[in-house]
Amino acid sequence: MTLGRLTARAAVWAFVSTAGTKIITLVGLALLARILAPREFGLLAFAMTYIAAAEAIGDLGSGVALVYWPDRRDDASQVTFLINAIGGLFWCGLTLILAPFVANFFQSPAGTPIVRLLAVSFILKFLGNTHDALAQKDLAFRKRLIPDLGLALFKAGVAIVLAYQGFGAYSLAWGHIAGTGARTLLLWIAIPWRPKFRVPWDLVKPMLRYGRGIISVNALGVIGHHADMAIVGRFLGVTALGLYQMASKVPEATIIVVLWVTSKILFPAFAKLQASGASMHRPYILATKYVAAVTMPAATGLAVLATPAILVAFGPAWRPAAPILAALAINAALRGIGTQGGDLLKAAGHAQLHARIALFKMIPGVPLMLLGATTGNAVWVAAALATASAVASTIDLTVTSRVMKIPLRDTLAACVPSFIASIAMGAALFAWLRWAAHATPVMQLFGGVMLGAIVYAAVLAFVDRDFFRRARAHFFSGLPFAPVANGTTEEL
Repeated sequence: MTLGRLTARAAVWAFVSTAGTKIITLVGLALLARILAPREFGLLAFAMTYIAAAEAIGDLGSGVALVYWPDRRDDASQVTFLINAIGGLFWCGLTLILAPFVANFFQSPAGTPIVRLLAVSFILKFLGNTHDALAQKDLAFRKRLIPDLGLALFKAGVAIVLAYQGFGAYSLAWGHIAGTGARTLLLWIAIPWRPKFRVPWDLVKPMLRYGRGIISVNALGVIGHHADMAIVGRFLGVTALGLYQMASKVPEATIIVVLWVTSKILFPAFAKLQASGASMHRPYILATKYVAAVTMPAATGLAVLATPAILVAFGPAWRPAAPILAALAINAALRGIGTQGGDLLKAAGHAQLHARIALFKMIPGVPLMLLGATTGNAVWVAAALATASAVASTIDLTVTSRVMKIPLRDTLAACVPSFIASIAMGAALFAWLRWAAHATPVMQLFGGVMLGAIVYAAVLAFVDRDFFRRARAHFFSGLPFAPVANGTTEEL
């Protein structure tokens, strides 16, 4: 099977897995939102902000190094597993000590036991990191389907049962632990690799050296992707954080899921292309084109339909989260424009450069969000985040263009058809909401989704007449459920 076909199949399975996980999570949150108050979600949210930061640097970049490493697959896996086993124990112990300081930073001492409870999740997650990295390395995203769905089902199921029993924020924490443990167990079942009682010491230094750049990128990525949560929790309180966190879950289940899947697929695919000496130009442009085709209309729809979406998903008590959702949807689309550039740079061996770029991109973000927090309104924090993402994506596109010698005009041209179609879709949705102002939120939302999809597809087909034919050839030709039209294919 060619790399293009393997990548396309991996993309389909990764999307099914991740989208299924996010849908289950969103349904679970919709049920929990009618049991728990925003403050209880806020108590978990600040703890998870800390957990996410620690997990990003905890494996010392060994998982990404394993995906990148061109040979000695089993030895590289041994090194990754050893680092993760030690890292899981280390972060579990450190979290037990740091829990009061984390809770006090967010001015919520009552959250200390929750942070300590979540410490065990480090051990559970890190034990599965090597198997997860091997699945990514082999583009075996089909094998990750059951573990990912298991994570979402156990997490939501345990949390809902305990919430109905009156466990409050602790129900969310126990749900996270149950889901993490289930995913690791299912990864071990799906990926047959097993650790051995030996250490290939000659690989430890080279892999850690490569991972050093990844740690910097991940650490800066955590700041970029979670600084808004930290700032809202620190300066606006856990209730505002609960609203903000819930609003963020909707873009995560729609837009961010596409970016996450794309990144997980493109990095190993680009790494394989780099190892073979193939040109990166066309794959990079195609990836940009398809990501824009999904993220731009999704962001437009969420921004315009934010109020009915929040009311339908979470209920009237969460209405203040609607303007936050609109700003975060725009942020997700702006962030997605430059994501592929980072994957390309890492795959081409420019991890240190990627880290320096990530540091430079942080310069406008945190000050802007701190300024937004001074208003006392989380909406302005989300708006500041969107502004910072626009700057960051501009930097990503420019640097990737120069380093990889891919004309910037080609990258921008790949986004133009989706941008035009999204503008038309947004205008149609504004008109729809005015016409359906007195309709129920359910009718406003689902009517808007159908209208938006029709308008977007029609305009995109008019602006880029071959888009849907090419997309079908790239993603579905050769798959059992979608035979190739006219016996022809197009490779990535």
